[in-house]
Amino acid sequence: MRCLWVGLNKIQEELIGHWDNIRDGERFVNLEDKSALPMGRKLCFMVLRKKKKKESSPSLPMDMIYEILSRITSGNIGRCRLVSKDWNLITYDSSFIQAHCERTKTIDGFFIRGLEWSKPVNKFVSINEWNPKSKLSLDFIPGPVSIIAATKQGLLLCVDNYNFRNHKYFVCKPSTKQWKKIPNPRTRYFTKRCAMVVLKSNPLHYKIIRFSTHPLHTIMTYKSMKYSFLFCEIFDSKAWAWKKLKNDVLLPKDEWLGFDPVVSVSGSLYWLTHNNMVFVFHVDSNKWTTFDLPFPLCKENYFDTMKLVDYQGRVGMLCKKGCDIQLWTMENHEAWSKKQTVSIEPAKLSTCCYPVAFQSSDIMLMKDDTNMIHYDFRSGNSKISNVWIRPMEIFPYHSDFELVDLTNKCYKKKYVKVLVRLSRRFSRYLLKFFG
Repeated sequence: MRCLWVGLNKIQEELIGHWDNIRDGERFVNLEDKSALPMGRKLCFMVLRKKKKKESSPSLPMDMIYEILSRITSGNIGRCRLVSKDWNLITYDSSFIQAHCERTKTIDGFFIRGLEWSKPVNKFVSINEWNPKSKLSLDFIPGPVSIIAATKQGLLLCVDNYNFRNHKYFVCKPSTKQWKKIPNPRTRYFTKRCAMVVLKSNPLHYKIIRFSTHPLHTIMTYKSMKYSFLFCEIFDSKAWAWKKLKNDVLLPKDEWLGFDPVVSVSGSLYWLTHNNMVFVFHVDSNKWTTFDLPFPLCKENYFDTMKLVDYQGRVGMLCKKGCDIQLWTMENHEAWSKKQTVSIEPAKLSTCCYPVAFQSSDIMLMKDDTNMIHYDFRSGNSKISNVWIRPMEIFPYHSDFELVDLTNKCYKKKYVKVLVRLSRRFSRYLLKFFG
């Protein structure tokens, strides 16, 4: 363990810096000449060598890799998961998530949106009970707000409830209590669904995708076929403005997006529609598509409930029928396969509990009328958290406590230049008028 601490930062740089080469066919091998390494780092360093004929697995033991990965920052964990399947499985284990949160001072949990006496309430449920900072709230934002979108980098998109029509939109980071008001989209359209994606962390660059509809006109005829259509507007933090796409989103008639939060995987946004179809929006190309689910997922009322979730970086489906919960995953684009079946009988949970999301690869988050339940289906144990509100929407949340710049510096510079020009013109006008 002592050698693990020595040169740990350098190990992280080596592992992160060469992950692109690993995908191209290079693998880790032992270093034969250990005399070339500095004292105290002989057992920690590895080099990359090309193995064209025969591939070899990492030489470090898994417990040492576990210790190294549990100290890597959250921003680099996603890239480490692409190194190998073993690393990917390790980082999604519940024990690893707990250790990683403690060692890197990060927080992991869920924001729950509900109503209390007809007022919006947002409560946070976390596994970081050791950390007093884990009791997050949105009280630092002026006025009552509701969460409408969340990201994996700790940012939330909220909207106020003062006015039914002219809402105010806020981007915030609850762990650091930072918030920023953004411009309003076209409020004459009614918002149906919103999603938020972080494209770059440093400097911060994010996009907000908003789907809206006309209050009266919702059906469009295109090539003698009737469709339900949606307007799509995108807010880019670099431009600091909304932009409406030229092409409207066309869905089959009497079809609409589900009420569950969006599932964001690999730069694409996934929604489950009303008639058990999957709607996909690709953020990089601003294109969308829909596809049907396989049997029995496509059959209506076959399961008691169905939830689209993020499972180990892939799109998954949780289907409950009686006391059994089936997990389906999308392996390659539109190819679905049944992964496993989980029973809630060992935990003696009520059949009124429904699955919502995955806390880790072995802990499932479930809900009933007023409680949130963390169910470990490997051991059969469960932990109940009383939230005292009826959960309406649940947003996974993972964040550190580092400050971020929510404003656009380029936009601020342009805004300041415009103000300077206007002030100069106004001063010249005053001098000319008053002599």
